Amino acid sequence: MAASHHQQRKLRLTCLFLLILLVIGSGTAQGQVVGDGYNNSLIYKIQSDTNTVYILGSIHVLAEEYYPLTRSFSYAYYNSQKVIFEIDPDILFSSDSFTKYEKQYTFRNGQTLETVLSPKTYALVKQKIQAIGGNIQDFQPYKPWVLYLTLSGRLDSSIDFRPELGIENHFYRMAKDAGKPTGGLETIQDQLNVFDTLPINIQDALLQESLTASGSKEREQAFFHMVKDWHQGNLNGLEQLVESFKTYPLFYKKLLVQRNQNWIPQIESLLQEEKNVMIIVGAAHLAGKDGLLALLTEKGHHIERVSYARP
Repeated sequence: MAASHHQQRKLRLTCLFLLILLVIGSGTAQGQVVGDGYNNSLIYKIQSDTNTVYILGSIHVLAEEYYPLTRSFSYAYYNSQKVIFEIDPDILFSSDSFTKYEKQYTFRNGQTLETVLSPKTYALVKQKIQAIGGNIQDFQPYKPWVLYLTLSGRLDSSIDFRPELGIENHFYRMAKDAGKPTGGLETIQDQLNVFDTLPINIQDALLQESLTASGSKEREQAFFHMVKDWHQGNLNGLEQLVESFKTYPLFYKKLLVQRNQNWIPQIESLLQEEKNVMIIVGAAHLAGKDGLLALLTEKGHHIERVSYARP
């Protein structure tokens, strides 16, 4: 029983990291598969004097209906000798991830979920947990941002979206099978810090908003629109999603702005390598004036969209 409990908690932690990648979390939505071709992929390339770096905007959870991917994805992958993710999956799925980071997402100072949350938010959390057959006492050690990610990602629809069908997992499996090296733009600690350094009042506000009837519906609609825009290669649509994060300026800064800025030097370093590289990041990181595409353009790099030109 002890081993089983440990494995269940480790699985929850792995899912938590995957949810952090997406922010909106996993869910389900009606999808319409686009035909094969170069017309709907958020894939860009930068050519340096020594190599080509492909930047792929991804969705971290998908359904079987979205496969096979269009030819642009395959071209970028097979023309690259290394695959870089937000977090290197070899580290993300390492055996010590659970024990190493448990202190990051649980209280260590005698506080509990009930003592830090406002009465209204706590009541919403309790109601949500009871609705899915859980016990609120099992969640007392977890910080509010953990509940924000795990509870607000539960949507209802007829198609199952799962992390194992996400773009990252798809190409990680391919890279492992082919023996291609992988890497990451940041560490697990970096991603946990995005949420763990948010003041409790902001964690409370995010959690409360996501669990109200109107907030839950808005998140569901946002998820549907995000998947649709990604699937249609609509970067302008994703910019609207990015704008929505600005409701909480500090959250927006930590989630997108600072991380994008931190990744630029690493991308430029990859442009100095001799072999081609494919970088896979959440699609929201590409959009807007603070997005990777805009930042790289400001640095003088010429960016070409693979899906709108023959590779």
